[in-house]
Amino acid sequence: MKKLLTVFVVLVIGFYAFSQDLPFMKNYLFDQTLLNPAIGARYDFMTVKLTGSEQWTKLPENPQMQTLSFNMKFKNKMGFNAALMNEKYGVVKNPGLKLSYFYYTKLSTKGDFISFGISFSGFQYSFSSANLSTEVPDPAITNQNMSGFFPNASIGVFYKKNVISLGFSAGNLIPYKPNLFNNEQEPTKTRTYFFYGDYQFKNEINTFAVVPSVLFMVDERLQRQINLNAKMIFSNAVWIGISYRDAITTSEYAIHNVLAMVGFNFFKRLNIGFGYDFGLFSIRTLLGGSRSVLIGYNFIKIDKDVPMYF
Repeated sequence: MKKLLTVFVVLVIGFYAFSQDLPFMKNYLFDQTLLNPAIGARYDFMTVKLTGSEQWTKLPENPQMQTLSFNMKFKNKMGFNAALMNEKYGVVKNPGLKLSYFYYTKLSTKGDFISFGISFSGFQYSFSSANLSTEVPDPAITNQNMSGFFPNASIGVFYKKNVISLGFSAGNLIPYKPNLFNNEQEPTKTRTYFFYGDYQFKNEINTFAVVPSVLFMVDERLQRQINLNAKMIFSNAVWIGISYRDAITTSEYAIHNVLAMVGFNFFKRLNIGFGYDFGLFSIRTLLGGSRSVLIGYNFIKIDKDVPMYF
């Protein structure tokens, strides 16, 4: 029974990962540069971030992913971001690379700006059925080893004015059908659209801040998901956060998750964060929660203010 459950989960996750454009998106709360190719313009300093996550901890061979990103903004109104990803769940491996370029222009002396970005990505998806054992032969699994390389692209725009930030991006600009399993039931991976916004409430002496944010995603098959987030920051050194994700459907397999987070900022440079995600109202509660971690470093002068964006 455990083997059957594992195979079922592996296949479902595989299709889900492709349908959401970039698996990079899973860790966007710890690294905003993964959200939108234009969003890197909000950081006035060079950043390096390593994130890791482990899903469905009660399952053997559960999904695990690590991302490493580098973001650099130049004074000539340009910047770039590079991100590496390593994803593995059971017999499936999905390493990837994303390269982004953004252009920004200031709208005022207070730091307001608008930026535009484009990214190119590639994923090497591989599936090995050698270690699979099923009670009933599955006609969808026709080869011992299957693999494919899938290039893609995304575009985005990001706008910041005072304490308000808004963003829009479109991913999976090159719709495709993986066709790895030689099965007509494999869906075509369509374009996905992301709408993001946040607002910063802070006191006059900048010792306490609250940052609510929202992310809404929809693809061309009208599959939807909304993320409602809130972050409280204390003395720009410690923060706690909570996020609720809802797939806006009544299916028992749909996402209804809560993510609790805590983070620390040492000397405005070293960032460490932890998160725990657990499912609500569905069969996903039987699979266990998910863990995530962040280690980041800001290359910045100690006397410079560091905004702790979500």
